[in-house]
Amino acid sequence: MKAKLISALLLCAAIGASAQGYKDGVEYYKAGQYDNAITILERNISDASTNKAMAYYYLGQSYLAKGDKTSAKSYFDKGLTANASCGYNYVGIGALDLQAGNESAAKDNFKKAQSYEKKNAELLVDIVRAYYKADPVKYAKDIEEYLKKAYKTSKNNEPAIYIFEGDRLAAAKDWNKAATMYEQAIYFDEDNPEGYVKYANVYFNTDGGKRFAIQKLVELLQKNPSSALGQRELAEKYYEDGQWTEAAKQYGQYIANPNHFPEDKERYAVLLFTGNNYQKAYDIASEVLRNKPGDITLQRIVVRSLDALNRDSDALQETQRYFENAANANKFNAADYKFYATLLTKANQDSLAVVVLQKGAQAFPEDGSILKSLSDAYWAKKEYKLSAEFYNKYLGEAKDPQRSDYYTAAKRLWAVSTLSDNDTPEERAQQAQQGLDYMDKVLADIKPEPTYLRWKALLYTAKNGNKPDENTVKTYEEIIGILDQDPANADPANKDNYLDYYVEAYHAIAQYYLIQKDTAAFDEAKAQMDKYKDLAGTK
Repeated sequence: MKAKLISALLLCAAIGASAQGYKDGVEYYKAGQYDNAITILERNISDASTNKAMAYYYLGQSYLAKGDKTSAKSYFDKGLTANASCGYNYVGIGALDLQAGNESAAKDNFKKAQSYEKKNAELLVDIVRAYYKADPVKYAKDIEEYLKKAYKTSKNNEPAIYIFEGDRLAAAKDWNKAATMYEQAIYFDEDNPEGYVKYANVYFNTDGGKRFAIQKLVELLQKNPSSALGQRELAEKYYEDGQWTEAAKQYGQYIANPNHFPEDKERYAVLLFTGNNYQKAYDIASEVLRNKPGDITLQRIVVRSLDALNRDSDALQETQRYFENAANANKFNAADYKFYATLLTKANQDSLAVVVLQKGAQAFPEDGSILKSLSDAYWAKKEYKLSAEFYNKYLGEAKDPQRSDYYTAAKRLWAVSTLSDNDTPEERAQQAQQGLDYMDKVLADIKPEPTYLRWKALLYTAKNGNKPDENTVKTYEEIIGILDQDPANADPANKDNYLDYYVEAYHAIAQYYLIQKDTAAFDEAKAQMDKYKDLAGTK
């Protein structure tokens, strides 16, 4: 392919040197990525090494593929002005003629193109594509005639033929045969970027095909390490396959290519952050933000990287600045409010954290997670009643509450029922009962677990005016029965022992019997309590 391309450049260029610059745009066009092709071709059009006639041709074809015939015509004309002996731009004009229904003019332009590009099989394939895009049924005969001529001219060796055949099969969703054709193109030209990329795209979304797709792109870069298309496609495939480390590494190599796209740096920053490379993520995001100050994703990367780097003050300062920036209005999501509140809490600004979360709850009333964070913020302020209230609201909004959610809610209701000064005994009993209801959900369908049962016992006590009742005793006795099944639970040498549970349980049982004036039972429970206190060394 390189030899053929150099030959074409010598025919079409007043200057004979070649450079990778604009050719990256050609690769993007041939891979069907027209917007990217336009960006690279326009970026490099004024470069001294750019073959302007060919660059204008591929710009015209890119705009034509996007349906912009006016721009396409303008670029084909510029290509002819740059070099009237370059046959490719006549192919472009002919393609426009076909789409306008002017077959005679199209044929004349195709003949003129061939007069300047004798025995150029790739140009013949471009004529095939012009007919195919205009109407593959109406021009079926012309398509086959030019294909036959391309095969004959190249002695069956022209890669562009097999790329077209592959594209036609891919359009019919015959993926296996399409991949075979793309591989055939690679066989005839090992440095054929579009063949590798299209092969990879066909295989990537098939069962078990991701590995083959990625390997093909690795092979491309081994042949042509400077291909921006190959670098970007490999980085994208690693990203889509969840190989974050490899994706970040490949993006780093691609970003060093002058023909990268600015928006790719944003993804690179995200990948660096995901891979815990916080300093570099911060550096890249900050760099891009200087030219793109309104990018909310990059702003998030900056503040979250600062937080991960334990630069708490800087993280809070930057987050405050972004939130106060009027240009960011309506750009924030629920996670942004929660993150901001977390920074405020870390800075001991609990009241401001609550204010931020209240605004978040107003902005995202459907997002129950903010209610959960608001509950946490009130908990940090020791406003237990509000904490429990918002946790209840969170559970009401949650689509699939987890066991841990009910457990947290129960503990917060215990705090309200025991630590709130302004509630009546009846209100406290109701709060404790709601906590018990949540503990029933926690314990449903699982083997009884001492930690959960302990909170159930505490809630029974809270419900009874902070005095152990019969339910408290039964629950603690259940805990003791479970713990007694393993001697290690009462072994002082075991750092994970449950001696404190034994002490708490027998203390509550003793207190209950003291209230009941059952001296014998009280003495027995107290003796057990003292025994475990001795073992725990807390007496």
